[in-house]
Amino acid sequence: MPENPENRDKDIPENTEQPPGGEKEAEGKGTGEKKMRFTWKKVLMAAIALVVVGSLVQVIARSGGFGGALNTTGDNQENSKREPQKIKKPSQKPKTIELGEQKIPRESGPIIVLNPGLVTPGGKATVEGAGFDAKSTVDLFLKTSAKQNEGKGISAVKTDKSGSLNAQINVPENVRKGAVLVAQQRDADKVAEAQLVSGGVVGTVKINKQVGKPGDSVSLSIRGFGAGERIDVFWGRVGGKPDATLTADGSGGIGRADVKVGVAPTGVSTLILVGKKSQTTATAPFQVLGLYPTLKSSPYALKAGQRINVSSAGFAPQERVLFYINSASGVPAFTANADADGNVGAVSFDVPFGLEGEQSVAAIGERTRAVVRAAFQVMPYTPTAEPSTYSGKAGTRVSFYVTGFAANETVTLYAGGPNGEAKKITTFQVDAKGAAEAVGSYPITKADEGGVAFKLVGNKSGGEAKASVNSTQQEGQQGQGQ
Repeated sequence: MPENPENRDKDIPENTEQPPGGEKEAEGKGTGEKKMRFTWKKVLMAAIALVVVGSLVQVIARSGGFGGALNTTGDNQENSKREPQKIKKPSQKPKTIELGEQKIPRESGPIIVLNPGLVTPGGKATVEGAGFDAKSTVDLFLKTSAKQNEGKGISAVKTDKSGSLNAQINVPENVRKGAVLVAQQRDADKVAEAQLVSGGVVGTVKINKQVGKPGDSVSLSIRGFGAGERIDVFWGRVGGKPDATLTADGSGGIGRADVKVGVAPTGVSTLILVGKKSQTTATAPFQVLGLYPTLKSSPYALKAGQRINVSSAGFAPQERVLFYINSASGVPAFTANADADGNVGAVSFDVPFGLEGEQSVAAIGERTRAVVRAAFQVMPYTPTAEPSTYSGKAGTRVSFYVTGFAANETVTLYAGGPNGEAKKITTFQVDAKGAAEAVGSYPITKADEGGVAFKLVGNKSGGEAKASVNSTQQEGQQGQGQ
C-alpha cells in the first residue's frame, strides 16, 4: 500500500521523552570523546619533544659541551688533543671451541686489521674493521704496549649500515715497538685491537743526495730509533767496524747529521743504519761512484839508492794505501794511510839497487781497490877513476881518485895485464857522495912495465870505472870511466 505521507508520523510514534539523566549522559559521552582525542595529541607531542631533547643532550655531552664542535667526519684533530682514555674491556668473554690444541671464538666479534701490516713511523695506514653496531661511532686509540689500560685518541670514525669501518690514520713519529691500535665503540663494550708496528725495528732515514763517491759529504735525517740511542752507520754492508756512529735525540731521531760516504762497491749500494740497543734498522739506496786517484813521483829520473818522493790523492778517507814497484800484487813495497780527505802526502823511499831503465810505482786502496800508476826512470851509475900516475917503473905505487859510485858503497879494484886475466887487488869504501881519494894502492911490477889496466867495480851499484898505467912511455894512458 502506498505510503501516506500524512500518516507517516502517525505510524511511527515520536518519542520525545528522554530517560532521566539521558541528556546528561549523552552530553557526557560527547565531551569524553573530545577530551580523549586532545589527550593523545599531547602525549605524542610530549614523547617527540623528549626524544629530541634527549638526543641534543647526548650530542652536547659527547662533543664536550656547548663550546665543543660536533665531529661527524672522523677528523682526528679533536681526538688527538684528548688526554689518555680508559679502554673498555668486553663484559663477557666470547665462548670458545677447540681447534686442535687451540681455542678459537665460537662467534665473530669486532675485529680490525691494518694495511699495510708493517707501518713505518710517520707513515699512513688504513684501518678496516667489522662487527660493530650499524651507524655507530668508533674511537681509535693508541697504546704503547699490549698491557697498557689507557690509550691516546687518534681518530673517530662512523661505521656503515653493516657495522663496518674504513679509515686512514697517520702513524705517530714516536711510535715504538709493541704499539697497539684499539678500536672502541662508544656507549658499548665492543672493542678490537691490532698490532700497529710489527716488531718495532723499522726506522727511517732520508739522504739529501743519492749519488756520490767515497769521501763525499752527505746530510741525513733520521727517525724511529730509541731516545738517546747510538746509531751505527754502514755503507753497503752490515757488520764490522761502522763507518760512523751517531746519537739520536730525545725523540729517537736526528734532524740533520753530516757524514762522509764510506767505502762500498761501485754501483747501486745501500746506506744502512742500525741502533745499538734496539737493533732498529733504517736503509736508503745510494749510487756509489768509482774513485779515480792521482799519483805523482819526483824526480822522474834518478839512480838506484837515491830517494824518490811520491804523493797521491783521491782515495777514501782514512784508507790504507798499498804501494808496489813494478807489480800490483803480493807484499807491497811500503804502505801509507790517507788523511780525512783521502790524500797521501809526500812519501819517500830509496830506489832499490838492481833496477835500471823505466820503472813503475802503483798505489792501491786497500778497501776501495782504487788503483793508480806512475812511471820513473832509473839511470845507470857511470863512475870515473883517475890513477895517481900514468907511468912508472917497477916499485912505483899507484893509487886512485874515484867519483860517481853509489853512496858509501864498497868498491873492488881489479888489475890485469894485456895478456892475462884481471885479478882482485883490494877493496875500499867511498863516502856519502860516492867519491874517494888516494885509495886502492897498487905496486907496479916488472911485468907491469909494459902496461897494466885497472877496473874498479861498485859492489851495490854495479858501476864500473877503468884506468891504465903505461910505465914504458913518457905519457901515460889516461884512465877512462865507462
